[in-house]
Amino acid sequence: MIKQGNLKLKCQVDEHQEEIDFICFNEYCTGYRLQCFECFKKGIHHNHVDDVKKVNSLIEFLENNNKYCDNLIDDLSQYIENVNQSFSLLKKRIRNKYQLSKEKLVNLNSYQINDYLNSTVKLAEDRESISQIIEEKTKEITHSFNNIYEQLQLSSFNYYEVDDNDKKLSVDLQKQGQQLYLDDRYYEAIEQLDKSIKINPNNKEALFYKGSCLKMLNQYVDAIPWLDKALVIDPNHVNSLSDKGECLRFLRKYGDAITCLDKALAIDPKHVYSLSYKGQCLRFLRYYGDAITWLDKALAIDPKHVDSLSEKGECLRFLKQYDESLTFFHQALYINSNHTFSLDCIGKCLQEQEKYQEALIYYERKLKIQPNDQWTKEQKRFCLTQLKK
Repeated sequence: MIKQGNLKLKCQVDEHQEEIDFICFNEYCTGYRLQCFECFKKGIHHNHVDDVKKVNSLIEFLENNNKYCDNLIDDLSQYIENVNQSFSLLKKRIRNKYQLSKEKLVNLNSYQINDYLNSTVKLAEDRESISQIIEEKTKEITHSFNNIYEQLQLSSFNYYEVDDNDKKLSVDLQKQGQQLYLDDRYYEAIEQLDKSIKINPNNKEALFYKGSCLKMLNQYVDAIPWLDKALVIDPNHVNSLSDKGECLRFLRKYGDAITCLDKALAIDPKHVYSLSYKGQCLRFLRYYGDAITWLDKALAIDPKHVDSLSEKGECLRFLKQYDESLTFFHQALYINSNHTFSLDCIGKCLQEQEKYQEALIYYERKLKIQPNDQWTKEQKRFCLTQLKK
């Protein structure tokens, strides 16, 4: 809490040299609200004198107003949360009604399958009307937000500007955090970035790098709000869009991820990471041919992009084009001999061809880098078992 004390401000009206003694809190007052005794004697606030208080009342007003503002934001957040919950329930029930796995299909009788068909044959028609309704309502609420923004004149305030010295200090701390990020020292990077953000909450690069650090620490849910904060400041910040897409991919929200990555690519069609991440999303959706198309776009820009090489190899493995698949994995390993994803994929590729002895070589290489990886241990155990038969 702010300590109550003597608030000393110089009067800036005319050539007065006195300290401010009074403050007007009247809602409809159009006069200058801070007054010295000389100003007060002019009677500017005489018709609402009960709303004129001693200068130190500003501290109490500030604290009460901050609480009121926090309560307002909490209320608004709850309204949006209610919408999010309703939308999540809508998505869940649509998925439950219209999606049917092969595994569930074999356990249904003919009447149940008939009911399923009756409810789904019109899905394409329903989709158009549902999408139109949601699109219209989204535009309405966006329009409402813009109206409130203008009504409250949120772009016109100037009392909370960060001065040039603070901006410079924030950038210096951000660059320190950025270097720590590049050195894979993510926790240390976050410490510096937090300092940078505290000094200048609008430093979009600091916000982005904090989100990216959290992404690298596999804290995808925590990373997204920081990337969103950077995007509020600059909706066209490609790196934030790309990293948000990658976080959504790790959270298995592939459709949302692709939407985010498409926004990044609309701004920068040659953004290698976004091209590669989109390819990865499509691979997880089992659209291997489409995935390869996007990975090839990334490789056309950067032929040595390891993740794109290995992802293309993995797509080819799923298509059972083993020889071509191995070519791309080996290219990735030539650039980065410790690329664990490629080592695992080569092992799996050889294993699927029943080349167990060769597969073991790559599983062993992976375990030298990550000795406790359970998946690789299981694959190694399987290969050894097969060799004993």
